Amino acid sequence: MTPAKKAFRWVFGICLGLGVLLGLVKLIAPDAASVTWNGAEMTGLGAIAVAGGIGAFFGLIFGLIIAGIVKLATRGSAKA
Repeated sequence: MTPAKKAFRWVFGICLGLGVLLGLVKLIAPDAASVTWNGAEMTGLGAIAVAGGIGAFFGLIFGLIIAGIVKLATRGSAKA
C-alpha cells in the first residue's frame, strides 16, 4: 500500500471515529453533547447517523487533501 493510501485511511478513520464517538456520547449522555440537523436536536440512532455522516464527509475531504500532499511529497524525482 502506498503512503498516500495509508495517510488517507488514517485521516478518514480518525474523522469517522470521532463522529461516531460524538454520536455515542449523545446517545449515552444526552446533555454532554449537541447534535443538530436543520435546527432540530437529534437523539438516538439519528444522532449517531448524523454525527457519523458528518465525520465521514470531513474525513473524505481532509483525507483526500492529505493524501494528495503525501503523494506529491513522496513522488520520485524525474530522471532525464
